[in-house]
Amino acid sequence: MFVFIFLLIAVVVWMAVTFRSRQAVKDCRWRENRSKDSEAGRYFICMNCGAETRTGDGKPPKICRKPQDAS
Repeated sequence: MFVFIFLLIAVVVWMAVTFRSRQAVKDCRWRENRSKDSEAGRYFICMNCGAETRTGDGKPPKICRKPQDAS
């Protein structure tokens, strides 16, 4: 019984952490464009809001880069 309760609590905590961490980019759909890569990093564009950015680690951004004037 103790193991079941522990697993249930662990699943609920995992779901809460996963949900909270995805809130910042829940609508973002990042696509890389290697033709625009530079020494500054890999170039990404969001297909949802049109945000453009470069990342030094070659991975898509973890937060939304939505332009301030976009609705």
